[in-house]
Amino acid sequence: MIKVAAYRILIKNKNVKTFFLTVNEINHALNSVEKLAELNEITLIMSLKELKKKLSVVYQNFLNVFNKEKITQLPSH
Repeated sequence: MIKVAAYRILIKNKNVKTFFLTVNEINHALNSVEKLAELNEITLIMSLKELKKKLSVVYQNFLNVFNKEKITQLPSH
């Protein structure tokens, strides 16, 4: 958080973009991250063959997204 005087100076500067988040939005984002983490745990347990059975044909081209080795590595910069 910043004080009102500093905020007024910042919003007048056209080179600075300001934004705000509510506590509700932050909680929603954190819950989404927790759900994503649960999904990742599930996919680590399942084999690719099991995933292929559960995924629609439309999404089967994206099975490499669920590859355990690939999801634990950072993408190239």
